[in-house]
Amino acid sequence: MTSITLPIIKKQASIGTLVLLALAALGAFAALFRWVDGFDQVSSLSDSRPWGIWISFDLLVGVPISAGAFILAATVHIFHIEKYRPILRPALLTGFLGYLMVILALMVDLGQPQRIWHMLIYWNLHSPLFEVGMCVMTYTAVLLIEFSPPILEKLGWTGLLGFLKKISIPVVILGVTLSTMHQSSLGSLFLIVPLKMYPLWYTPLLPLIFLVSAISVGFGMVIFECALSHRFLGGHIRKDIFEGLSRGMLIALSVLLLIKLADLIAAGEMGLVFDGSFQSFMFLLENLIGIILPIAILLTPSLRTNTAWIFRAALLTVLGLILYRLNIGLVGMAGEPYFPQLLEVAVTVGVFSAGILAFGFAMKNLPLEEE
Repeated sequence: MTSITLPIIKKQASIGTLVLLALAALGAFAALFRWVDGFDQVSSLSDSRPWGIWISFDLLVGVPISAGAFILAATVHIFHIEKYRPILRPALLTGFLGYLMVILALMVDLGQPQRIWHMLIYWNLHSPLFEVGMCVMTYTAVLLIEFSPPILEKLGWTGLLGFLKKISIPVVILGVTLSTMHQSSLGSLFLIVPLKMYPLWYTPLLPLIFLVSAISVGFGMVIFECALSHRFLGGHIRKDIFEGLSRGMLIALSVLLLIKLADLIAAGEMGLVFDGSFQSFMFLLENLIGIILPIAILLTPSLRTNTAWIFRAALLTVLGLILYRLNIGLVGMAGEPYFPQLLEVAVTVGVFSAGILAFGFAMKNLPLEEE
């Protein structure tokens, strides 16, 4: 079993912590300002452009980058592939924090956040937003249950820990079901606006594309966060785990590429890909960075067994997913020109900074490594 050892970087981590604390504080101030004074003074949102980066980035990106949690939970608990157990808890932590960040951002984006509880009472079964909202809320609770063992171990609550281990399989199955449902339902949200979306991104296959892209970035994000956490917190990375995750990512990316190509050909829209417009440039960029380059790296024999290149492929996959979701929510949507204000960006940066701080704190203070 091959391992690579990475050094602990304390000085940079301490400086980074101060920067993250400052960004999180700025984000909290911007969010408070928005709740007190409304949207106008904080954001560029309007009736013509009701969704900005709080949805297109915080939600549409925050949800899929947390997909590694349900992928690894199913891999370890349902399929019993035990070699991935050492990274299961960090993946669950990433998923749990990712959904908390999504919820925080949504509370800023909602016009009446104090009425969020209405969704629990007044059900609209025909609304994709209702399905997404209920699944996100329920899955966050499931992730809390899945991630609770290291917390209970730290507290010494062995009785409750034993009970949770007994119900782990049904909890994982519920989590996989909920995550699969709302990953695809995010794509369903855009099926109701066919005339407002640029043809390169609109397709009846959006739910499937959203699900497969989430699976691919789930693998990529686990690779990415494992490498960074070991880089800054010390320890080693098992090469066989990296290579296994990269194979899963390659399969998901290949399926995603085939779906997109088949859809473009069937819809007769290949000409739009190369028409020289800004939309075609962004479409090519997202697929080059997020699909084609990672596949090329992982198909090259000398690179696919190199942990540094696996990390680069994972990073490209994550960046490509970010571009894809921003293109879906902003570039590909009709409406007046939109550019986020500084405080609008501050909210997003602050939310993610708080998530990174929480991840670092948990990695240092909770027993997250299982043998």
